[in-house]
Amino acid sequence: MNARQLGIAAAAAAVCAVSLAGSAWACGDKLVALGGGVGFQRVVVSRHPGHIILMLEPNSSLDAANKRFNLAASLSLAGHEVSIARSDDELREQRATAKPDIILVDAANSKKYDLQAGTSGAGPAIIPVTYVGDGGQMPVAAQQSACGSVDVGRKGTQLLKAVEGAMKLRSRGEPMPCDAGTPSQKT
Repeated sequence: MNARQLGIAAAAAAVCAVSLAGSAWACGDKLVALGGGVGFQRVVVSRHPGHIILMLEPNSSLDAANKRFNLAASLSLAGHEVSIARSDDELREQRATAKPDIILVDAANSKKYDLQAGTSGAGPAIIPVTYVGDGGQMPVAAQQSACGSVDVGRKGTQLLKAVEGAMKLRSRGEPMPCDAGTPSQKT
């Protein structure tokens, strides 16, 4: 190989290296090319994964929140095993077979469930969830539920934090906080 061909090969290699180096610094562009990427608030990995049952009764606010924020998928992405029950019979069946750690129920219907069942750490923790659509008012019954209740906000991240806090307490063998005004999302 003569000096001229060697110079051309070196120049071509330098041009390739410079053009590829710019792409290497752009970290997130690969996700955008694959379908838009994932928002950082959705990338939550649970340190304490568990089995969760969502009690999604038809026309309940928890069902509406799941439709809007896809709570079941968010919990699955965080590493939890998620089951969905739509009736009391399905809940009873899944509770007997799956041995859940947490059951999420609509706060307006929470009086049907024994909220003290999971406070000792033996049974599943039952967490009432409130969700108020755009411009709505929170029902008075939902406001009075204080045993580890959680409000689903604009993006649904409060629910992920509350579940993580409850799983952290269960892993330590500590009870759910059921004192008035003590939300479970405190970690």
